[in-house]
Amino acid sequence: MKLLNLGCGSHHHPAWTNVDFVSSGDDVMPYDLNAGIPFEDGSFDAIYHSHLLEHLPRAYVPVFLKECNRVLKRGGTIRVAVPDLEQIVRIYLNELERSLDGDTESMQRYEWIILELLDQMVRNKPGGDMIRYWEQCPMPGESFVKQRMGAQLSNALHNISKRKNGNRNGANPLDNPPAQQIGEFRLSGEIHQWMYDRYSLGKLLREAGFRDIGTCRADESGIPAFNSYLLDIGPDGSVRKPDSLFMEATKTRFAPEKEKKNESDNRLDQLLHERVEASDLTAGTIANANMLNVLHLSTMDHAGAGNAAYRLHNGLRSV
Repeated sequence: MKLLNLGCGSHHHPAWTNVDFVSSGDDVMPYDLNAGIPFEDGSFDAIYHSHLLEHLPRAYVPVFLKECNRVLKRGGTIRVAVPDLEQIVRIYLNELERSLDGDTESMQRYEWIILELLDQMVRNKPGGDMIRYWEQCPMPGESFVKQRMGAQLSNALHNISKRKNGNRNGANPLDNPPAQQIGEFRLSGEIHQWMYDRYSLGKLLREAGFRDIGTCRADESGIPAFNSYLLDIGPDGSVRKPDSLFMEATKTRFAPEKEKKNESDNRLDQLLHERVEASDLTAGTIANANMLNVLHLSTMDHAGAGNAAYRLHNGLRSV
């Protein structure tokens, strides 16, 4: 099978063709995915991208998904993972209500979930307020944050530790970067430009030409042996990005023109069947109208055959 991983970052598998804006290794092809997908039509059996879509301009996402459809083989599978807006909002509302009731643990969880919802959309410097939250010792609601972030949090804490060891003074959180620096950062690809739920993502996939659209778990997929690549789960079966919505869809097996022709053929078969039944032929009765290869009706008005031919003629004109 030919497999394509788009926006792979540093987490990828050698069995896949891996593409990202910046290469993180010899087996990752650098390419600006805002310019499309650099492969021929129908090149891949499966396409996967995780936490990529939310970083693309919202207006470009329909174009990008159509590009995915283009390079996917007919009958192939696309798998998409994005931060789950619906899940985050439901948790936010739950923790909000509990916080208003005075639940101190919910107050800590509230502080995190609102960061998870908004920070990566509004931040003006790398890491944003999430980094500052993780740097607290002890971290408020740490078990909840670990549950939400999975392996991402462990990697982030490791990077924070290295950064602190290399820079004892650290950065002042009140420092405001200059406008040009903010602009460059906002265009760097780190921020989230939109968020998606199962309705909006499903609608986008359908409009891009995909079918059989549905949600799935991190450890289930229509892509053969997907779990063996450890893209969405770890070696112990844990979910790499628990905040994710996972959706899969397939590219239709037939070209749109062929699908349209099939619909037309089915309509013709239906009309023929209806007209033959309506003719009420008694001589040489046909047991199964669908088996007809040639249909001949006399223009002589015996037993209504002439009327049947006229009705068939009008029916065929409507096809």
